[in-house]
Amino acid sequence: MAGSDAVSPSKSTADIEANETGLGAVKTLLQGQSSGGTAKQVGLAFRHLSVAAPDLGIVYAKTLPRAIVNTFGVDQFNFLRTHVFPRGPSKSAQGHARNILTDFTGMVKPGEMLFVLGRPGSGCSTFLRTAANRSTLDVTGHLSFANIAASEFKRRHRRETIYLPEEDRHIAALSVSQTIRFALRMSLPSKLRTNQLVEELVMIMGKIFGIEHVLDTPVGGQFFPGVSGGERKRVSIAEVLATGSSVQCFDNSTRGLDSSTALDFVKALRRLTDVGQKTTLATLYQAGENIYRHFDKVLLIDQGHQVFFGRTEEAKAYFENLGYVPVPGETTAEFLTNITDPTQRRTKLGSKAESITTPQQLSVAFKESTQFARLLQEMSQSEKQLAAETSPIPSSAYNLSYLHQIMECLRREYQLVKGQRRVYYTKWVTTIVLCLTVGSLHYDLAVNAQGAFTRGGILFFALILNGWLQFPELFDAHTNRPVLERQASLNLYRPSAVAFARILIDLPLIAFQHVLFILPYYFLAKLQVDAGKFFFLYLTVFVSTVNFSNLLRGFAYYVSSLDDCFRYGGTACTMCILFAGFLIPPISMPNIFGWLRHVNPLFYAFENVLVNEFVGLEIACNGAYAIPDVANADPRYQTCNIPGALPGQVNVPGSQYVEALGWRFDHRWRNIGIMIAIAAVYVLAGTLGSEIRRFASHGGTPIVYASNSSPSRTSSRHSRDIEKEAAMFPAGDTSSDSDAGKTHHDGPALTWKDLTVDIGDKQILKGISSYVRPGDFTALCGASGAGKTTLLTALSQTNFAGTLGGKVMFGGKVPGKVFKKATGFAQQQDLHDGTATVREALEFSALLRQPKHYSRAEKLAYVDRILDLLDLVEVQNALIGDAESGLGVELTKRVTIAVELVARPKILFADEPTSGLDSQGAAHIVDYLRRLSHSGQAVLVTIHQPSASLFAKFDRFLALSSEGKQLYFGLVQQVLPYFERYGAVPPPGANPAEFVLETVGAGVNARNDDKGTDWATRWDESPEAENVAAEIGHIQKQSSSLEDFDGSNEDYNASIFTQTWLLTVRIMRNQWRNPPYMYSKIWVHVVSSVLVGLTFFHLGTSPQDLQNRSFSVFFMVFLVNAIVNTILIRFFLARLYWEFREGPSKIYSWVVLCNASILAEMPGALICGVVYYLLWYFPSGLPLGGAAGYVFLAVLTYEVFQVLLGLLMMAISPDLRVAGNVLVFMICTMNWYNGLIVPYDQMQVFWRYWLYYLNPFSYLLGGLMIAVVERVSVHCADSDLHEFSPPRGQTCGAYAASWASSASAQLINPSATDFCSVCIWTSGDQYLEGFNLNPQKWGGKWGFWGIFMAFTVSNLTLVYFLTWATKIKKWKLFYFF
Repeated sequence: MAGSDAVSPSKSTADIEANETGLGAVKTLLQGQSSGGTAKQVGLAFRHLSVAAPDLGIVYAKTLPRAIVNTFGVDQFNFLRTHVFPRGPSKSAQGHARNILTDFTGMVKPGEMLFVLGRPGSGCSTFLRTAANRSTLDVTGHLSFANIAASEFKRRHRRETIYLPEEDRHIAALSVSQTIRFALRMSLPSKLRTNQLVEELVMIMGKIFGIEHVLDTPVGGQFFPGVSGGERKRVSIAEVLATGSSVQCFDNSTRGLDSSTALDFVKALRRLTDVGQKTTLATLYQAGENIYRHFDKVLLIDQGHQVFFGRTEEAKAYFENLGYVPVPGETTAEFLTNITDPTQRRTKLGSKAESITTPQQLSVAFKESTQFARLLQEMSQSEKQLAAETSPIPSSAYNLSYLHQIMECLRREYQLVKGQRRVYYTKWVTTIVLCLTVGSLHYDLAVNAQGAFTRGGILFFALILNGWLQFPELFDAHTNRPVLERQASLNLYRPSAVAFARILIDLPLIAFQHVLFILPYYFLAKLQVDAGKFFFLYLTVFVSTVNFSNLLRGFAYYVSSLDDCFRYGGTACTMCILFAGFLIPPISMPNIFGWLRHVNPLFYAFENVLVNEFVGLEIACNGAYAIPDVANADPRYQTCNIPGALPGQVNVPGSQYVEALGWRFDHRWRNIGIMIAIAAVYVLAGTLGSEIRRFASHGGTPIVYASNSSPSRTSSRHSRDIEKEAAMFPAGDTSSDSDAGKTHHDGPALTWKDLTVDIGDKQILKGISSYVRPGDFTALCGASGAGKTTLLTALSQTNFAGTLGGKVMFGGKVPGKVFKKATGFAQQQDLHDGTATVREALEFSALLRQPKHYSRAEKLAYVDRILDLLDLVEVQNALIGDAESGLGVELTKRVTIAVELVARPKILFADEPTSGLDSQGAAHIVDYLRRLSHSGQAVLVTIHQPSASLFAKFDRFLALSSEGKQLYFGLVQQVLPYFERYGAVPPPGANPAEFVLETVGAGVNARNDDKGTDWATRWDESPEAENVAAEIGHIQKQSSSLEDFDGSNEDYNASIFTQTWLLTVRIMRNQWRNPPYMYSKIWVHVVSSVLVGLTFFHLGTSPQDLQNRSFSVFFMVFLVNAIVNTILIRFFLARLYWEFREGPSKIYSWVVLCNASILAEMPGALICGVVYYLLWYFPSGLPLGGAAGYVFLAVLTYEVFQVLLGLLMMAISPDLRVAGNVLVFMICTMNWYNGLIVPYDQMQVFWRYWLYYLNPFSYLLGGLMIAVVERVSVHCADSDLHEFSPPRGQTCGAYAASWASSASAQLINPSATDFCSVCIWTSGDQYLEGFNLNPQKWGGKWGFWGIFMAFTVSNLTLVYFLTWATKIKKWKLFYFF
């Protein structure tokens, strides 16, 4: 830091001691990473290096209709061309390409650090990826590592190069120490790795990066609580450095770090580079002068052209000699970057620089310089020297063997299970409750003909329940995929090692789950009490569940979105259930799809559990199941109404029964082998997918525009309308650098006195007093973790989770509910609907947040004004995108600020608006905010790494110590004099912000000294603090209240109707522009309906056909799992946006969130219902007329019910995995207590008289079955007839005619004397009676529909109630976990 040596004589001594400690730590780390004690030396050289990417032109968003059309060949062709036959001329080779990097030449030796400079979009990230041998684009020219060609080096020494992207991606549930420990264990050689060494290195890394106090804290993520953003960035850096690679490339790795911590990071890099002879390359935005001086060389890039490469100390002089003039106060890095910006650079009149107008000309000037000639000479000498040396580089791509990689990944999976205990507790509780309820439903099931089918249902339930419980695993498998891809790119492990580790951790978890389930379930259901049968059932269910788990997880390795995961997973589940043999026995499966059973593991599992249970049973036939059921009948002249029964047989062996259905007892162990083989195929397919499929962005992502728009060219940063800007800001001077004489604007001011914040038992902020008035532009600075964001959230009342103390006043009053509407909070995380355009996002915010007295036209006109102000007109029709695609960091940050500004806030809070930006981007953002403040806006900004010129743009400065205490508040011009008065004398030209942070003890070791406390005490006793207190009192007396400016005292500025309409439109637009969601729902409905419709094709009226009619109806309920899981994801994300940004900002209420989430789903639900109905109902040959109309209405109602069920599950659940487990519980309960699988009369009395009637599916299926079966005249096929012999000397009519008449059975041959043929039903109503269904009961099928509609409405009510209970009243329905 500038001036760091001028604070006190003891400071240098402390620094020396710290440096010696740090040097020892670095040596320990490097010794642990080195297998032979000798540092590996790998230099980097490149000549005429160019990188090209396909030129896609203007890219438009892919919409739902296009996705549907592409299904018919386009997607398949593109997949084959991209993934199956990727070789051949690329687009760039065919001329449709643009150069991202052009003709780069340079060299970085071992022990050297290269600083890569350039504006965002200039190609810095592409260069670093290329230098790390990680580029997926077309690379031409020569690139070598230690004189080894890049292709050969990648093949033999891949782990010696690493690239750390800008984004921090970690497994959120793991702690900091677990994350670093894993990286160390994977990178240290096996023969040197000991637990003691690893633990020592973990502590060393914690000390080096100042995170030892959070080692046991979860890393966290965007929506998962954990360490702060700056600490998470340091975890990323520590993880990368732990890998021990020789060539290290860091892409903006100081994002989110304060200037002192950023300097400490660069110092650590310097030590590692020097001691370990590393080759280090880094892009660091907003780098201070001391950071710049730690580098040996600098590469300056201008729009993909190399305009300088050489020593850092020579760069400034080179450009000055060309005629470029530095601005007083700017750092060297700023000066160099400004040269690449035509609006910022300054040149001497008549100099060579004045004639340079393009990046190409600037590049040519460098190629003609003596620096470039010297570079070429140095490279030639180095190549000759390397050619004579033997490379000591190890040839292994990984430090650990493949087996050890799997074991280490398994260790981490175990830690992850412990970190997500609540999810597994929920799963196990769900398992126990279901096994007890469903087991007791079948309690003491009779071994007779009536219970034969139900007994098969018991066994089938055991299979599908445990399979369904694996569906929530998809959430984690997909969510953690970017983390695993990043770690695989660091060569910590092969991706397939994680895949195998997940399989291994699954085995004991599934085994334990089955112990919980099968033990009580088996004996409650009164299955055969035989140890061999019990353990064989356990084995079969276990192997079946393993198959399910690996089938579903395999999709996560191959598809890009969660919606696609559930699309394919749901379709696969549909096929498995339909062709398992339970609904359709093997002998009845149609040929068109029947072959699918041979690749269906559930088919083999069901055969196993069925024959395992039935072989050894004697199925008794009595009552109505005895044919004919005549008084005192001789069993020799009767038969049994079940498959496989022979004439004269009233007790049917179970083996005979299952063989009649097409099952074989001697297939049992063969089936186990086949299931294991199928599981092995799933495992191999999944591991192969993990190795070959990559979904992480590799840069170069184009801006995507809405399909009905194009880029606007009316405005850009490079051509501003100065007159328009002057008209927009008539009340303030946009060019003044001083606040001394500035007149403040009228309006409410925010003051806070002796403010404290407590979170749990820890006090984060201690006695902060300050204020912000209209026209004030205030900077809030402090070390990482000082509580800056906490202060903003406390003041703005946005996502504040602590206890606030002290006195906060706004407009002379305690902030009320109007206050939230009057403030804007631009959060550090850029949370947006990625499918919205920039203009749409701003209009949404403006229409909902601006005060009511503005007309719609005025609100939209203000949007135009803000678009102009922040130079967003050119991209107003572009989709915002996400972190990996879209507008990029600077533009997205501007959108975040714009979304808040269009609300016309009285105060704007901005949390690190310059984080991740280069110095020019940061300057632009600060300029925009400054102009806003000087036009009357009150602006409070946290800022991490301000340069001296950037710092000077602020009016006031509030500094916090790392302990959360106040160090200073006042004018920026008085900062240095204040500290100088207390002995901290700054050197000439010191950056005030950096000087203050260094003086008060910021950086990674800030928590280990008490300098911050000393300076906080000085502030408390200073006259400046007294003046601030007096000014606060003065402001509170004179400040106007907010109500004077806006008479509205309502919670929201827009009506409920307006909020609902705009949010509904936004969600539906998202569905239109983000096809996977709706496409997946349509896909599942189409595939399922076609399978069911053609499987039950043209059903007749035989008894078997009546059963098939009911099963074709019943199969519809199996859609729930696939469809509702995708709805869970949508509502979860929508709820997160509302919880973290849009709700606290008072954009719309929780009621509106529910309204819009429901309304936006309705069109898609109804379309899916129509599609399913048309493709299922008519091919199945079900009744036309009124029955068809009823079924159509019932299907549409069912689709609405599914939507509301999904929203209900998410409303009661804290996260997706818990919601997924609760959903499985609900699905199983509704599927098994509806009276179809277990008929009403066979249910235990306890469940029959309440749960059956509380099950909405009882009424849905009851009404549907009545509609498709009632009054159907039964015509038996030969296979449906039951045969028995009459007593000697009697005809069939004489023996059984009276019984047939009373039983409404059809006696086919009454005059026969040898064998009598009987069709057991004459009407479909008889079939319905077996399920307690009667066309006249409860008003018939319309009564059933009415009751089901009432359940649907109750779901609607519960969605609102439970959202209110869990999100407004904060009820914790799963608190016991």
